[in-house]
Amino acid sequence: MSLIGKATIHPLFFYSGKILGYILWIIYLLSLFNNNPPFNFFKIISYALSLIGLVLVFISMINLGRSTRLGLPTENIKFKSNGLYQLSRNPMYLGFNLFTISAIIFIWNFFIALIGIYSIIIYHFIIIGEEKFLEQAFGSKYIEYKKRVRRYI
Repeated sequence: MSLIGKATIHPLFFYSGKILGYILWIIYLLSLFNNNPPFNFFKIISYALSLIGLVLVFISMINLGRSTRLGLPTENIKFKSNGLYQLSRNPMYLGFNLFTISAIIFIWNFFIALIGIYSIIIYHFIIIGEEKFLEQAFGSKYIEYKKRVRRYI
């Protein structure tokens, strides 16, 4: 099993969206440690979204187990719809997006907002590509799942 899979969209967008998102998260985490009070409403919202996002990502990774990867699998996989995947088709991406939004709110900088919005848009297109792959791989089973479970929440 490889952690790195196939890109679902053009590799330039796939990797730039992910890398810029990761850079944003690092800047955010560094800002958390370098930030002094006073706390305000926006920081509290940011902390809450971060916590929810991280919990979603962590539980999603547990639910997916060895199926977790960056991109599409290059080997056979099993269809998984347990745990958080009963409530959202993309709880891990939802967690990533919440963490990204929390970074935008916390840092509150135009450039950071552009990077975050770009990353969220790219993740959305990655999801669409993954869903096409899953429809081809699992057919009616995945189509029925899509009817029952929303893409995000």
